[in-house]
Amino acid sequence: MQMSEENKEKKRSASVSGGGVKPPYPREKANFRVIRFIMYFVTTFMMIAGLTSKWVTDEWGDLSLDEVMFTITQPLKGTDTGIIWNYIAYCVIGPVAVLLSVIAIYHIFLLPKQPPKDKVVKENGEKKVVPAEVSAEKAEELRRDHERKNTKKRKLIRRYLLLCVMIASVIFGSIQIKRIWDKLGIGQRISSLGEESTYIEDNYVDPATTQLTFPEKKRNLIYIFLESMEMSYSDKDSGGLFDDNYIPELTALARTEGNYDFAGDQQSEKLDGGNALKYSTWTMAGMWAATSGLPLKIPIEINGVGTNFMNTQDAFFPNLTCLGDILQKEGYSMNMMFGSDATFGGRRLCFSEHGNYDFYDWKRFTTDGTLPSDYKVWWGFEDVKLFEYAKKRLTELGEGDQPFDFTMLTVDTHYPEGYKDTGYEDLYPEQYANVIHLNDKQVVEFVKWIQEQPWYDNTTVILSGDHPTMNKEFCASAAYDYRRKVYTCYLNSAVKPVRNDYREFATIDNFPTTLAAMGVTIDGDRLGLGTNLFSDLDTIVERDGLDYVNTELMKSSEWMDEQSNLKKVTADIEYGDYDPETSTITYRITNVTSDKVEGFRASLHMYGYTVNGSDYVSWTDSTEVEPGVYEIKIQIPTTQAFDGRIKIQPHCMIDGVRGIHIDTHYYHLKYDAGGGNAEAYQCDKYGVKLEPDSLGKKIKKWLKKHSGNIN
Repeated sequence: MQMSEENKEKKRSASVSGGGVKPPYPREKANFRVIRFIMYFVTTFMMIAGLTSKWVTDEWGDLSLDEVMFTITQPLKGTDTGIIWNYIAYCVIGPVAVLLSVIAIYHIFLLPKQPPKDKVVKENGEKKVVPAEVSAEKAEELRRDHERKNTKKRKLIRRYLLLCVMIASVIFGSIQIKRIWDKLGIGQRISSLGEESTYIEDNYVDPATTQLTFPEKKRNLIYIFLESMEMSYSDKDSGGLFDDNYIPELTALARTEGNYDFAGDQQSEKLDGGNALKYSTWTMAGMWAATSGLPLKIPIEINGVGTNFMNTQDAFFPNLTCLGDILQKEGYSMNMMFGSDATFGGRRLCFSEHGNYDFYDWKRFTTDGTLPSDYKVWWGFEDVKLFEYAKKRLTELGEGDQPFDFTMLTVDTHYPEGYKDTGYEDLYPEQYANVIHLNDKQVVEFVKWIQEQPWYDNTTVILSGDHPTMNKEFCASAAYDYRRKVYTCYLNSAVKPVRNDYREFATIDNFPTTLAAMGVTIDGDRLGLGTNLFSDLDTIVERDGLDYVNTELMKSSEWMDEQSNLKKVTADIEYGDYDPETSTITYRITNVTSDKVEGFRASLHMYGYTVNGSDYVSWTDSTEVEPGVYEIKIQIPTTQAFDGRIKIQPHCMIDGVRGIHIDTHYYHLKYDAGGGNAEAYQCDKYGVKLEPDSLGKKIKKWLKKHSGNIN
């Protein structure tokens, strides 16, 4: 039975010895100390969590949730120490300083000094409490300290200071966590996991079964995709993000009477542009959205192999009808020009499949003598040459009797900082701003040249950004609710907009709107998921809301998977052990399942082997040692001592362009400078040594490999 408090006190008093006096007040109860510790922890945790959320948002801008998770889950070893210290300085030092300050305030100014603890001793097998004793001087010191810290003002501060600090940190942390939660679409991703949606199928209007009526005299089309061009680059008065207008001429072009960016009655004041929906935010996806009315939603994420998967395929959504298919069928001359290799990202495959375009790209110009065979700047050749070659080809097309589609893509404004082309000037502190400003001038000069040509009267010209920029820092000033839209402008359209309001649309709406601008009558004014912006119909963004549309697009779509008809590229890979004599690792690749693969290029990433402040990265090409058998001998640098993981990824080479990686493999290496005393073993991504596969595991791998389609 528990001893009563009264008996405890009697027993305690009876145990007092005569060597000192009883402390003037009891010690603070343990539960108060526990509560205070919990409040300290919550305060610090929420501050660090909030600052971390803000740091991730600022540091990695508009990366997707998958990209952010990949980045933060990589091993710290080999990470740029500047990033680590930046994180510590931004997210850790401040909260720790606040914590220490609050603790100091409480223990120095607010909490009375604690008297010593009572002792528990055993006497004749029975536990007894021996009350703490202090000297008379110490007792007086404790009494004065207690009186000084128990004034009405200090008691009030003691009661509410930590509580207020904790509440403030919880509010701050919650706001920042909510911000990154929304910005990365974490809630949407969680809710869409494993969830099937028929939204795309339910809203898709098949162009193949839609009546399209072309005018008797068919109009030419010039479609200029502007790399990473946003209306956001304009000044704030024009709806942009900046004090200066980096695209003054494109802004003036969109405001010109007779040109349309679908800002309606606000056209003279504010720019409008297209939203880039989910799966429409890189070049191939942006061009696909504008010409098919669909997002480039393909089941490649299952394999984590990136968006360049399409160039390994034999077909690109073969059962769908796109802008190129329609124009080719109507007898148009189909032309497409890039300042890069058309093969990259599946562009050659897509626009060969849908329109049978004649490609004028870096590969063509370096093989036909237009450019030296070894010429390559930036992604291929710069925009000043692109516009020059475009003028030449357009002149040839304009002299013919056949209606033409001339589609082109600029490149100088590509992430990260753009290319300093001829005419570059340092007008602004940031290189990217100067590149954009120059491109603005180049594009409008090219448009003015088009308008001077004799064939312009029967030509519709469309300018559209392919997607928002991936330069996370350049648009970092965008508020959470600011919608970054791609620049859009329709020139010399055959029709005028029926509505005069400021439209909310997406790049998928360019598909039917392009045909309408060419004078084509569209039964129902919708194609794909897109809406003809010259009509009075709402777009799906206006009807359903941008967030809802994106949420539905993120869900699984069996219909889109069936349309993509993708086939996974696989191969048998024999991973050789590290050879300390030659400091090499040899891979042997056989049984490649795609006849489009002409070889491999392997990347080597050594975590912690730094060169010029960054992890060592190299690329090694394969050798075809016999038909269908490829060998890659990767040289490992040994100038420095090393003890850590390395990652090797063999990438498919298609038509001279690097595509997806078909596998990722890790080794743990340890050696002295010069390569001596080497130890090595194959491991997983966490560094755990791999053991030989069991028979069951081998059978499972074989079944997985031969299971056919990736979906």
